[in-house]
Amino acid sequence: MSRLGDMGRHAGGLYRRAIRRGERPVEKLEAEVHHLHEIEQAGESGLTPFIAFGGLILFLLPIFLVMLGLALVAYYVF
Repeated sequence: MSRLGDMGRHAGGLYRRAIRRGERPVEKLEAEVHHLHEIEQAGESGLTPFIAFGGLILFLLPIFLVMLGLALVAYYVF
């Protein structure tokens, strides 16, 4: 039974490392978004309008895509 327990601990360690490896890019992206938000709030950079406009696009794009998808589904179904 000890061998089976060792295998389980080893597999658990591999899964933990794989999940952590997948989280790192997400954490870097979150840190960059937070940094851009701070720059936008300070308003001291010449890029502030572009950061605000990009945030607006990223907010509205999923809404637009969902509405477009619903419209296309309705068009083809009816």
